[in-house]
Amino acid sequence: MNLAKTSTVLGLVAGSTLALSAMPAEAASFGTDGILFETDTKVDFEFLESHGKFQSTLFIVEADAKDTPVYTLFTENEAYIMPETDDFLGLCPDTVTAPNGSCTNGFEFKAGVEYSLLLDSMGKPNLPEDSDGKVWSTNVLNEPVSQQAMFSFEETDSGKYTIRFDDKGAGPDADFNDFTITAETTDIPEPATLAGLGLVGGALALIRRRKAH
Repeated sequence: MNLAKTSTVLGLVAGSTLALSAMPAEAASFGTDGILFETDTKVDFEFLESHGKFQSTLFIVEADAKDTPVYTLFTENEAYIMPETDDFLGLCPDTVTAPNGSCTNGFEFKAGVEYSLLLDSMGKPNLPEDSDGKVWSTNVLNEPVSQQAMFSFEETDSGKYTIRFDDKGAGPDADFNDFTITAETTDIPEPATLAGLGLVGGALALIRRRKAH
């Protein structure tokens, strides 16, 4: 993504009463509109739990190549601890780990590149016929466009988000408990600064349309 184009589009909404000036300079978007930082930013992730019958892997992808993982965050090595216990509960390190065996992982997001999180259950048994087993944390990347992840903020000194996925394993049941992680960095904007992200989301959409032509 061209950062100059991003800055130009954001400039068009600078006069809005939803003041983007309150947003930290390091982050432009972190949520279902996309993940985009204005400076290189390290984010620390921690796996909390999973529910469901599928073995899924959580990747980081660039929005322009949404099916091509650039980094593996967590992999479900076993589908669950015990069948039908707590809705097929999965925990770390029992069933889910980062590639190095840890329950935590980190990634440095590059400035001006739009990212998303991809939860991939592709090729797993019992998937619905109309599902390829993939969902993205960015709404517009899902086909059809839909919300498959929820971002909620926990008040801490550094700021922590809990991210919950609905994996479409039983269809789009919107349970948002299939794969749950946290994300933490001092550079992620708190909700009070996110009032203008609807405008940022619109700006990102405009950039995508321009790039498509």
